[in-house]
Amino acid sequence: MTFRQFAFNNVKRNSRQYLSYFFSCMFSVAVFFIYAVIMFHPEIQHHDFRDIVRSGITAAEVVIFGFSFLFVLYSTGAFIKSRKKEYGILMTLGISKGQLNRLLILENSIIGLVSIFAGMLVGMLFANLFIMGFSNLLGLENSLGFQISWKAFLLTFVGYFLMFELNSLLVVWTLRINSIVSLFQGARGPKQTPKFSWILAIIGLGLVIAAYYLAWTSDLMSIGYRMMPILGLIIPGTYLLFTQFSVLFIHLLKKNKNLYFKKTNLLTISELGYKLKDHARLLFFVTILSAVAFTASGVLYGVFESAESEASIYVPQDVAFLSKGEENIEKMGDEVSKFTNTLDEQKIDYQSLTVDRAQAKTFIDNTETWLDIIPYSDYKSILELNGEKVTEDLADNEMMVMLAHAEMALSHRVEDELTLESENHQETLQTKIVPSIVNSNYHTRNTVVVNDDVYDDFAAVAEPNEKYRYTAFTLDDWVANAELVQETTAKLDHEIVSGIDSKANIYLTLKNSLSYALFFGLFISVLFFLAAGSILYFKMYQDLDKDVRQYQALYRVGLTISEMKKIATQQVAYLFFIPFILAVIHAGFAFKALQNMLESSVLMPSVTLISAYLLVYAIYFFFIRGLYIRKIKQVM
Repeated sequence: MTFRQFAFNNVKRNSRQYLSYFFSCMFSVAVFFIYAVIMFHPEIQHHDFRDIVRSGITAAEVVIFGFSFLFVLYSTGAFIKSRKKEYGILMTLGISKGQLNRLLILENSIIGLVSIFAGMLVGMLFANLFIMGFSNLLGLENSLGFQISWKAFLLTFVGYFLMFELNSLLVVWTLRINSIVSLFQGARGPKQTPKFSWILAIIGLGLVIAAYYLAWTSDLMSIGYRMMPILGLIIPGTYLLFTQFSVLFIHLLKKNKNLYFKKTNLLTISELGYKLKDHARLLFFVTILSAVAFTASGVLYGVFESAESEASIYVPQDVAFLSKGEENIEKMGDEVSKFTNTLDEQKIDYQSLTVDRAQAKTFIDNTETWLDIIPYSDYKSILELNGEKVTEDLADNEMMVMLAHAEMALSHRVEDELTLESENHQETLQTKIVPSIVNSNYHTRNTVVVNDDVYDDFAAVAEPNEKYRYTAFTLDDWVANAELVQETTAKLDHEIVSGIDSKANIYLTLKNSLSYALFFGLFISVLFFLAAGSILYFKMYQDLDKDVRQYQALYRVGLTISEMKKIATQQVAYLFFIPFILAVIHAGFAFKALQNMLESSVLMPSVTLISAYLLVYAIYFFFIRGLYIRKIKQVM
């Protein structure tokens, strides 16, 4: 038997141990390869979006590759640690350290090559499906053809092969084998009673609660500067929860004698205390990985699903045109007719309203602010067009300042009394804050509603450049006609109609940008999640032989097979679902922060994604549980 055959047989006979690791690596390679196929697709060269696509895919590839490097490094180190006894036997039989290092590198190379070829094969099988989905995502009339560039093969093979080899060298270098005795001891060592610090446990709980509070009370205005403090609190807080608070919790459970001495709880709780302490860093890492996967995919999917309602909130009118100045107002009718003719040709029902406005300026929060003015009668007509009822009355000495949805939180900055000033007229009026019912424009910051007589005073002396005309439309099913609206309005003369705003624009912008993000980010999130489950699998498999010896001892002192199955199930379930539940709670507060920024509910998208992740996690759990139970039965 040659040295290569010996290494191959080692991998083959440890296939069960390497199985989850192999599938995780294969999935990583497959996702990387599929993105590379799209990045190097020949037909993308002819499209305007090629730079955006390449930038997004490049970023995704870097994240996938970097994470794969760390995942393989950790996994390889865990495997070597679990097989130290085997290596000790080999050194007893005369193998040199150089030969052992060569064996380790050769074994990892075999696994790496098989993972690379298997991943590219799986990628080829699913590449056409992804190409069709990506074509549909981009709204291409003709789907991109099924073509795989040799560059995708080369990039994937070279990149991952070098990664596996570099990881092998790093693991061999950090192994630092000093003696055969240390190899035979492996990962085993005398257990010490888990210790904890009351202060650190309370600090950890406090950090997490503080992060939850910041996330729960954040909004669109505050989330930007709260994001880093939340991360700065949640990461060390989670670490202390596992390293300190978990041990404290077990300590308190042991003090509850009725619970602790009930049936097999003594064995379950005692062993769980050691496992939580031994696996604290691992559980922390799994929790953070899972929380990142839940949060990233949940936020992206939640915002994607809420694009329609968000467009409706931030853009009151389905379509709106605004012209400034007498010269443009005279020509505006022709541009509006181009739009209405298209609607008529496509047999799209609509309602429209045209109102005139005047311009003025004032000071809000000590800042000069340009406003446009509409009469109260037109305000009621716009509400009727929007399908809303009039709820605000207006006195002669009052005006309503309409703030956009995002500005309502800043309503306190508007003074109780403001002076409106145009070139030839001014009025001082009491202010009332109301939500905006007109689309925004870049000429003025806000629109104010005044009594009809006050408006007539401004309009009568307005200079030509202070006059506006505003035409608003309500369409039948604007979502279905969003692309038509965007295409038609883009063809109008923007010098004449200088303010064109529609729900279709923000809706399609959100959909397209988030579609890219979902496409690039969803599989990265799934990769993170699968890696989290795989890491738990590696660690539990590594401890399996030690746990089996413990169950043998329990069997000899009188425990039944069913009782040991119950203990094993509980221990595996705790280690699997404690990080999962904590990650879901972390993600839940992130979803609450997202909900504070959105009008539409993100509950159902969040529940859907978490349920999908739970299903995969349950499969992992039953696989590990089955492995434990079979091993226990074999040795009894």
